[in-house]
Amino acid sequence: MRPLTRLADRWSNIPFAAGILALLLLLAGLAIIFDNEGAHRQQKLDETRVQAEILAASASAALDFDDVPAAQEAVDALRVNPQILAAGVYDREGQLFAGYERASGWLPRPLNTEHTRGGNAVDARVPMMVGTERIGFVYLGAQREPLSRRIARYAVIAALIFMAALVVLVLGVAHTALRRAHGELEERARALSAAYAELQVQVEERAHAEEQLRQAQKMQALGQLTGGIAHDFNNLLTVIQGSADVLRRPGLAEEKRVRFAQAIVDTASRAAALTGQLLAFARRQPLKPEVIDINAKVRGMIDLLDRTLGERIQVVTELQEGLCPIESDPAQLESALLNVAVNARDAMPEGGTLTISTGIAMPREDGRTAIFVAIGDSGTGIPPEVLERVFEPFFTTKSVGRGTGLGLSQVYGFAAQSGGEVLLESVVDEGTTVTMVLPCSKDGQVAVKAQALGQSASHDVAHGRILVVDDNEEVGGFAEALLAELGHAVVRARSGEEALGIAGQQDFDAVFTDVVMPGMTGIELADRLAVLVPALPVILTTGYSDQISRSGAGGRPVVFKPYRMDTLARALHETLAGRTPSGL
Repeated sequence: MRPLTRLADRWSNIPFAAGILALLLLLAGLAIIFDNEGAHRQQKLDETRVQAEILAASASAALDFDDVPAAQEAVDALRVNPQILAAGVYDREGQLFAGYERASGWLPRPLNTEHTRGGNAVDARVPMMVGTERIGFVYLGAQREPLSRRIARYAVIAALIFMAALVVLVLGVAHTALRRAHGELEERARALSAAYAELQVQVEERAHAEEQLRQAQKMQALGQLTGGIAHDFNNLLTVIQGSADVLRRPGLAEEKRVRFAQAIVDTASRAAALTGQLLAFARRQPLKPEVIDINAKVRGMIDLLDRTLGERIQVVTELQEGLCPIESDPAQLESALLNVAVNARDAMPEGGTLTISTGIAMPREDGRTAIFVAIGDSGTGIPPEVLERVFEPFFTTKSVGRGTGLGLSQVYGFAAQSGGEVLLESVVDEGTTVTMVLPCSKDGQVAVKAQALGQSASHDVAHGRILVVDDNEEVGGFAEALLAELGHAVVRARSGEEALGIAGQQDFDAVFTDVVMPGMTGIELADRLAVLVPALPVILTTGYSDQISRSGAGGRPVVFKPYRMDTLARALHETLAGRTPSGL
């Protein structure tokens, strides 16, 4: 009977014990909720401070260099988070440098320690450092999770606590089991919350690190590009300026005058070629495409390659017959092939074999058939760490003075602008193969080269009355002087609007206009003149025009800057003679 008595004694105390336990459970539940709420607030504070530190790290350079747009860009990156109500970058005096706020009054002006947000808001201030020097502060104001969402989050916990208390009151013997279950659930919830918070921090840190890496790579490439341009153009300008200084000296002998004038002409031509290579890499080089038989183009270059590569390099061709023609700029294609061949020659200092092969390429994604022209050498090959950088402009492994680093950049840009691509394979001590994949022409008819001016059946030079349109005073005056020297009567206009007024009142045989001008562009002027004076031919000239590189010139001839006197003379002669200028 003693066991039953002990059980009865225990049972009699269950209602009281259950009430006490239920009360304690309720109190414990409230304590857990308040503790969780405090932990959530602290977590939000920590998250806000971490975001403020990230902003401080990303905007420090901008503040240090007084770069407001860069600092504002870093601040605006936080707008995607709707819980961040205000973000600001302040200088060391506490004055706002860059920032935004979703509601007026959120950003302190100036920053001070008394500006705080209570209730459902949290804020953070982080000093911005450059080394050990504090250069400013970052302020971040964020909104905590809405009350409704917090209630929803705690509803499950509250329900479990209430059910546990009810079960304890009815059946006190289940109190221990329910409390254990609740404890496990709470522990798992905390572990999950901690894991999620850690994951968020890791994701943000990785995204920030990747962005910093991309920015560093971009700045490195930009520095290499600008440095290479400055180096090469300074070399060219040294020759031009020095030759011009010599030409200005009194009593200069005719032989020296001719020599230094020719040096200026040759160096200016190299500067123009360098600009063309840069535009080719950027895929902004205006192309003059023709339908080309690639095998015929390769065969026609064999003699040029033999002379360029020297006797120690044997040129071998493996050309597949029956290939479709391609549509490309023949001069740029020839330059690309020659650039690759010269690189191959430099990779074979002791001599070797250069193999040029053509064939049908793998099917393209757009369904168009393509061919390939591959140039392989038996040279030293390219190490893997260098291979991924070979298409970067001004990157070269050659010794100083042996190359500009623009050869493969020009090949890359030309192929991309022609609708194709470049592939490069290399094995150290075995050789390198550069493959250009170019789409077949939709036309299918190989173009016949027009007769050059010197081979024309007529040798008469046509003269006429020319309207020159250019907003640049120096370039416009130069064109005016050249045309007058060539025997043309010239009238000058400095804008498209002025040119329209002159063309409506006077008769002209042709218009020579710049493309890039403020207000009305040269192409817009040509379109307006086609309505005003339909029979008046228009010749366009430009150093670079994004519109022409993307959409063409509407069938009009284009003389590309810098142009020579003979180029301008041929363009005007063929236009006045009623032919379409070619090869400009």
